[in-house]
Amino acid sequence: MASKAGDPGVWKSALPGLEQRRQIKLDVLVREAAHAFGRAGYHGTSLDAIARNLGLTKAALYYYVKDKRELLYRCHELAMTVSLEGLALGARSGRNGREKAVLALRHYLLWLIGDHGSAVVLLEEGAMRPADRARIVKQRDEFERGLRALVEEGIADGSVVACSPKLVIFAAMGMANWVQKWFDPGQAWTGAQVAVAITEMLDRALSSTPAAALTRDPGTLPADTPAPMAIADPPVAPRVRAARAGKNPKPDRPF
Repeated sequence: MASKAGDPGVWKSALPGLEQRRQIKLDVLVREAAHAFGRAGYHGTSLDAIARNLGLTKAALYYYVKDKRELLYRCHELAMTVSLEGLALGARSGRNGREKAVLALRHYLLWLIGDHGSAVVLLEEGAMRPADRARIVKQRDEFERGLRALVEEGIADGSVVACSPKLVIFAAMGMANWVQKWFDPGQAWTGAQVAVAITEMLDRALSSTPAAALTRDPGTLPADTPAPMAIADPPVAPRVRAARAGKNPKPDRPF
């Protein structure tokens, strides 16, 4: 039904409300904090520095967070949100347990070392308040249980070799969370290239029909964040990569 002439309701309803605007600004603040923590470390970053990068006063930040420890918690909270999104992505896009698990981990790793990740602060969970840390540990356990369930699904459907799902996921998460210790986005490889190359390794380690070789140079992979590729009908033939210079055949897996 058309609104009456002069009725401001349509215009006002098209604009974000006060709480929505606050949440948008909080999201920007958390992402900037993640970048700052990544550059200088949690303990080496001040609220003053974060405020300057955003063109704000330090006092303005207190409208959104109580202190730096809350910002650290918000960064962890964002990471956990992304991790659960990865589980949903894997469930939608993978055709078997192995592919679902690898896609979920790739999504998480892409965020950790991508343009808006905060991998560095994920190693600083001890600096959070005990109650905040308990909430994050609970969410992290949920993510890890979801990943283990996907590995178990892969063992059941034959796409994953017999293994300990718990140990596999502990190793995979340790590898993913440690990448930030050596990854430098200013060097030869992008975050997307590293994320895909690392999850190729995980895929090959888990697969009951492993690829014959891995990507020799991550720099030959797409530089931008890859979207999940359409998955062909099984069976998928193991990939054989040519070692000759200039050869980079299209992958026959979605990773």
